[in-house]
Amino acid sequence: MKKKHFHFAVFLIVVMLVILAILLLSCSVAHPDRRIEVTIPEHPWEVFGGVRLWYTLKWTYGDSLRSLYIPSDVRKVSISVPVGETVLVAAYPLGEMNPYGGSVTPLDSSMELVLSQNDGSIVGELLDIDRMMTVRLNYRLLSERMREKVDDFRLVSKVPLLRDLQNGELLASSIKVSTTFAIDSFSLPNGMWVSEFLRDSSLVVTNGFSGDFELPEGVFRYLNAEMGRELVIIVDSSGASYSYLRQSMV
Repeated sequence: MKKKHFHFAVFLIVVMLVILAILLLSCSVAHPDRRIEVTIPEHPWEVFGGVRLWYTLKWTYGDSLRSLYIPSDVRKVSISVPVGETVLVAAYPLGEMNPYGGSVTPLDSSMELVLSQNDGSIVGELLDIDRMMTVRLNYRLLSERMREKVDDFRLVSKVPLLRDLQNGELLASSIKVSTTFAIDSFSLPNGMWVSEFLRDSSLVVTNGFSGDFELPEGVFRYLNAEMGRELVIIVDSSGASYSYLRQSMV
């Protein structure tokens, strides 16, 4: 009897090891990785402000979020991404500013990904919703549908889009275009205030006032490199805005 018990125990252990090996093999087959090269374009503050910025790179990996520090002298990095799922990638200047963004889908054969500020305004939002809703997202289709309505993705209303994506839907009505709001002139030290967005004009102040301009909802930063100061403007969904100056982070 003891021998039978011993043989049965050995048999169970062998079966368990075989099952474990099969599971490990299936996982490795189902979720292989590939390397892609991510490029972060020059930031307007680097082009026009004469400074160098470091970044925090974040990307989805399965149901987790990976992160990597990018020094100010590096603009291309190689990362591992899972095959068979949509990977969202965002690079945050100084770790907190409006991100550059992009995505890798299972349909993409290229091993290179160039991030953009335009995609960053959407990808940064997508990183904050339930990963189950974005792991199979056809970002290429989403981008095309948004571009049919507006070139500047900052003008895409985030609430209805994210709500529908959370519900597993992407309808024509999911993409609504918001507006820009008038920002009245306010007092500001003279000099060149460089916008963090390449598509926005810098503020050239010569008489102590900013002049009137327009912005969509969001947070916007302008750098006066000579003074080492940043102007931060916050615009809410109703168009109300307020601003403040702070010491530059670069």
